[in-house]
Amino acid sequence: MIAPDMTTGDDNTNGTGFFTRLGPLRVFLLGAACIVMLAAPFADGTTHAHDWRLVPSVIAPTVLMMLVFAVPLDITMSRVFMTDASPAERARLRFAIKVEVLVYIAMLAAWTPFIVNVLEFNPFD
Repeated sequence: MIAPDMTTGDDNTNGTGFFTRLGPLRVFLLGAACIVMLAAPFADGTTHAHDWRLVPSVIAPTVLMMLVFAVPLDITMSRVFMTDASPAERARLRFAIKVEVLVYIAMLAAWTPFIVNVLEFNPFD
């Protein structure tokens, strides 16, 4: 099957259309966000310097903070590029923004218990 043409807005039905519409860099960015989300349940607020617990206690929170700034920046830049884009490109960027907003909200929701624990924030005390 022929790959979708981004200039005409043709959709690909062989299962690769989702990734093609997002683009490789955005797929990598959202993939990193999904991997960080998978580490969230294992982060308990303590720091471990050895074994596999280094990933959820040190590496994942560090990458999370980078993504907290990188994903909204990509959303903003997509919105800027929409101003001069063709209708097909505008639709592709609108799709990318929707996916990024959903992943961003899910990432923040997954890490909220960790952030509340680390900051020792309890509104009911």
